[in-house]
Amino acid sequence: MLHFRWPAIAVAAVIVPLAGCGSHTSSVTNPQVIAVHDSANGTTVSARVGDTVVLTLSSSYWHVAGSSAPRILRQYGPAALLPRPSDCPAIPGLGCVPIRVTFKALTDGTAIVKASRTTCGEALRCGKQATHFTLTVLVKPSS
Repeated sequence: MLHFRWPAIAVAAVIVPLAGCGSHTSSVTNPQVIAVHDSANGTTVSARVGDTVVLTLSSSYWHVAGSSAPRILRQYGPAALLPRPSDCPAIPGLGCVPIRVTFKALTDGTAIVKASRTTCGEALRCGKQATHFTLTVLVKPSS
């Protein structure tokens, strides 16, 4: 039976780089989930690297264009329909089923999330202020 002994220097050379890899992920301390709704239209929210921004809009007629800077704030998956609220009658065309889109803050910088719609339910055109949604996300380095 052969016995192989690693010299202490070889073991240290393997351990040191692995320890460095772990310190990178630990720099994201307490990532937060930032919930944003229709009322945030035209506002700026702050996030830290590692945070998740969850945008929920109250109508399935919204089309979310994504992030203006996906290297800073990346959209994960398409918009998802949420369960029909109890105050939303099961009548086709109302558009009162909310959608949710999730974004992840990857690095510091600024990104803009835009959404638009032309219909506000039951084939009704929207008023001018109800056709566009803009959210600015300011991503700061995690501490």
